[in-house]
Amino acid sequence: MTGEIVGDVREGVGWVTMSNPARRNALSTAMLGALDSLMRGLDDDDDVRTIVLRGAGETFTAGADISEFASHHDSTGDRAVWEETLTGLFETLSGLTTPLIAMIRGHCFGAGMALALSADIRVAAEGSRFAIPAARLGIGYPFALAQTLVHVVGPANASDMLFTARAYADTEALAAGLINRLVPAGDLEADVLGTAQAIAANAPLAVRAAKASIKAAAHPSLTVRAQQLIAETSGSRDEFEGQRAFMERRAPIFRGL
Repeated sequence: MTGEIVGDVREGVGWVTMSNPARRNALSTAMLGALDSLMRGLDDDDDVRTIVLRGAGETFTAGADISEFASHHDSTGDRAVWEETLTGLFETLSGLTTPLIAMIRGHCFGAGMALALSADIRVAAEGSRFAIPAARLGIGYPFALAQTLVHVVGPANASDMLFTARAYADTEALAAGLINRLVPAGDLEADVLGTAQAIAANAPLAVRAAKASIKAAAHPSLTVRAQQLIAETSGSRDEFEGQRAFMERRAPIFRGL
C-alpha cells in the first residue's frame, strides 16, 4: 500500500489529508506527487481561501516512506525520481499564494516537519512530537529546508534538532516556535477550522498581499512582488466593500476582485 492524498473543499477551506495508516502516514513518492498536484490545484481555485494540511487518524506523518527511500539508493534512476518529486513539492509549497495551515497531531517527523514548516500557521494537539532524524539515517538534510528551519526556530534550536535528531515534546516545540498554538487534542479540529474560516472571511487580495509581504521579509528578492500585490488592493471592489460594510456595521462579502 502506497497510501493516498485526499482533498475536499468546504466553505472556502481546502482540506488535504495524508493517508497511509499502515505506515503512520509515511509519504511515498506517489503520495508526494499527488500532494504537489492537489496543492497546485487548490491554489488555482478562486473558491479556496485557505488550505489545511493534516494526517489521517492520530498521526500527522512519520515522514518519508523509509522502506521506499532505502530501495532508491540501489537505483540511481529511482532515487533521482524521488528527489525530483520531493523538490518539486517544496517548490510548489514555497510558491503558494493561498494561506496554508498545518493541523498536527501525533508524530510530525522528517519530511513531515518540512511540510509543517512550509505552512504559514501550525496548530498542534497536546501530545504531538516533532523530529528531524536525518542524521540518524545518514541523510544530509537539504540546504533549503535547513534554511527554513533556521528562519523559524533560530540557529541554536536548528542545531539541536539536526545534530541530535531527538524528538521535541509538544511544549518544547511551542517554546521553540515550531508551532503557533498547542491545544487539547479534542479541540484541534475546531480550533483549526475557526482559524481557517476567519482567514476565508477576509479579503483574498489583502490576505495574498500580506502573505507575500511576510515571505519577502525572509527573501528580499520577493519585495517587488509583495509591493505589487499591495498596490492591487487599492481601489479594488473588495476594498470598497470592506469599508462600506464597516460603515454599515455588517459582515463584508468579499469576491477577490
